[in-house]
Amino acid sequence: MIFCKTTEYALRIMSYMAMNEKKLYSANNIYENLRIPFRYLRKQLTILSKSGLIFSVQGKNGGYRLSKNLSEISLLDIIHAAGDNQIYNECFFGFQSCAFKKKCALHYKWEVVIESINNVLISTTLEELKKTGTPDCISKNSLIFTKNK
Repeated sequence: MIFCKTTEYALRIMSYMAMNEKKLYSANNIYENLRIPFRYLRKQLTILSKSGLIFSVQGKNGGYRLSKNLSEISLLDIIHAAGDNQIYNECFFGFQSCAFKKKCALHYKWEVVIESINNVLISTTLEELKKTGTPDCISKNSLIFTKNK
């Protein structure tokens, strides 16, 4: 699935913070590990804070921490916090007017796919991602989860 950069970064930040949900992460620490452009990272941290998914602790030893249990944060929660709603109204062929107004030839089949994707995003939590794999590689280009050995 292709998300906008804002959503991709939000998913990467939240997945990274899920590795140790009790840890207080500084913006510098997140930047050093994810290599998201720093100004953009700060903006994302503010958005995630305002959404209630993380909270900030001010001061010299401050930082950011998840504000909910991993089991309470779905991928869809993160996507919504990032403001990405394109998965709901994106036509298979890219038509602007297909989104439930004038239906394209694949509308009904594509609608089933979108519903399936939505169900996966709702039912997949950060806890599940952490349990089913550990992020061995979080880089500027990818987030790779592999099974624990």
